[in-house]
Amino acid sequence: MHGATRPHARSRAYLHRTVVAPAVVTGATGRSRPIAHSGQAVRRRPPRDEFRYFLDHQGRQHFNFTQRVWLDASVQMACTRVYSTALATLAVNLLTYATRARDCQAAVGFTSRRALALAPAFSRECLLSAPDQAWVLSKAAIRAWLDSHRRGRKPQCAR
Repeated sequence: MHGATRPHARSRAYLHRTVVAPAVVTGATGRSRPIAHSGQAVRRRPPRDEFRYFLDHQGRQHFNFTQRVWLDASVQMACTRVYSTALATLAVNLLTYATRARDCQAAVGFTSRRALALAPAFSRECLLSAPDQAWVLSKAAIRAWLDSHRRGRKPQCAR
């Protein structure tokens, strides 16, 4: 037993070489993509008036809407404290829900060129300044933000 590695010492050293990121859960079922039942895809209705986000007690992210667009097929949308592909994907999904145009194919799904172009500004002005634990964005607020960028006014995001 003298030469054996203690389990807790080995695991502590192993943890220093890993990166921990919270799992992202969307909707009530915890799946980010629709699953097939009897050959048919399950469709969840998009939120009508509000988009919600919160962290549960285990640090997992939850959204009340389904991710429909992936900018990178391997990266799910997520709230991050810095601009990232996950945050840009979240921004594109929110902007896509708030607009009707679908004139651009992403890595997975369809969105609009405008949503892709405005995702960095929307992330910077609305998502990076959002509370860490939870937020609510109304569809009307997102549309007003989109309109303000069309007219060149300084946007304000409501929470």
